[in-house]
Amino acid sequence: MSTTRRLSRRHALLAVNVATPFVVIGALTAVALAQPPADRQVAQSFAFGQDAARELKRARAWAGPVAALDLQRDATRRELVMLMTPVLGLPAGPIGSAWRDVAADDPQGAAAKAAFEKGWLAAAGDAMALDAPVTGHDANRAWTLGLRMGKAVAQMGQFRDGAGRAFTLPEGFGTSITAREAGLRRNYPSSDDQYERHDSQPLRLADLLLMASRGRYIRRTGIPSSVRALQGFTIPAIDPIFVPTVQRALSLVGHPYVWGGEWLDQNSPLDPQAAGGFDCSGFVWYVWHTGDRAAESQINMPSGRTTYTMNVGRRGKRIAWQRARAGDLVFFGSGGRRTPLNQASHIAMSLGNKWIIHSSGGRGAISITYLPTYWPRGLMNARSFRVDATTPAAPDQPITAPPATTTPEPVTPAPITTPSPGAPQAPAPAPPPAPGPGAPQAPAPG
Repeated sequence: MSTTRRLSRRHALLAVNVATPFVVIGALTAVALAQPPADRQVAQSFAFGQDAARELKRARAWAGPVAALDLQRDATRRELVMLMTPVLGLPAGPIGSAWRDVAADDPQGAAAKAAFEKGWLAAAGDAMALDAPVTGHDANRAWTLGLRMGKAVAQMGQFRDGAGRAFTLPEGFGTSITAREAGLRRNYPSSDDQYERHDSQPLRLADLLLMASRGRYIRRTGIPSSVRALQGFTIPAIDPIFVPTVQRALSLVGHPYVWGGEWLDQNSPLDPQAAGGFDCSGFVWYVWHTGDRAAESQINMPSGRTTYTMNVGRRGKRIAWQRARAGDLVFFGSGGRRTPLNQASHIAMSLGNKWIIHSSGGRGAISITYLPTYWPRGLMNARSFRVDATTPAAPDQPITAPPATTTPEPVTPAPITTPSPGAPQAPAPAPPPAPGPGAPQAPAPG
């Protein structure tokens, strides 16, 4: 073969090799563009579930498909049992003889019975109903108890103040708080708030897969400090004038974090919202403004709806956060005590003894948190709203122009756990050690 022919052939092969990637990329782009925009947006919104499925598949903890998953559909109780089996060490295979509504040859029979006997999975009436949707309550219970967080669950389920006063708690109170403090649940970004659901509603497959992935990480690394703190939960006696306020706050546990939300459903009297739920200041606004004003006349209601207005108004008296009692409000900012008052980025209600109840984006819902495990560097100040508590109009910190809307989540993450690959996360001030796949997202402040 002549030199000219060899060069011509080489150039031809080179042209094919160079062109091939562009052909492939072009074909993939054409396929992507062939999808309706709405479908592409949905796929992007639930991509975290596919990442979790992929990680679980590599760990042989998920036997189902990865690429063809309908991630936004309701997950089933059977799928919960399937994921618990390898992650939590439940027995695999059929049960051998019929039990309740579980057939003798049901492949998840042995695991379902074991989970029931351990108290991790409650029956649905007289049946196990493995093919029925699994609720957030079901999943919270299964993973918190299966991951040996039962002490925290029990302590929160016995919520009392220092006077022994009991409160009416919503279903799943202890497991919801424990799951949130463990980082087992995910907050949808504000652009996807329409997908948020109450814990009593069915859990989507994407969320269940992510819980399994994060549960697997906790199984390897141990119970987070924020959950260990719950085991020692104690608060002082609550001033009787704030008991109704605290009761309303506790009744909202199970509702998701929704940016700009301040109502139980989408029909807020202030503005329509993407789903029922609360952001940090919306939670406080609801708790304070939906009570019996006449019966709570000794409380000087905070001003406005936003974190900004509640921290700079004349109502209430600024106090050190260490002095906060039940009913006082605690404020956070990126500069801690140096943060200008109108740049507070998170608000919570104190329960006393360094405990707060708040709607947190990092936790994805309303939760109860021990301050030393949350965002200690972000602590600004607290405000007391007893009727005799007032603050002079002139502030003692610089004021800049207030934000136009509800302040979004702060960017400094709480030091609880390292984040999972593919999960939305706030940028950390310094990169943590590289986590293994499935590491829970750190519940970020807010």
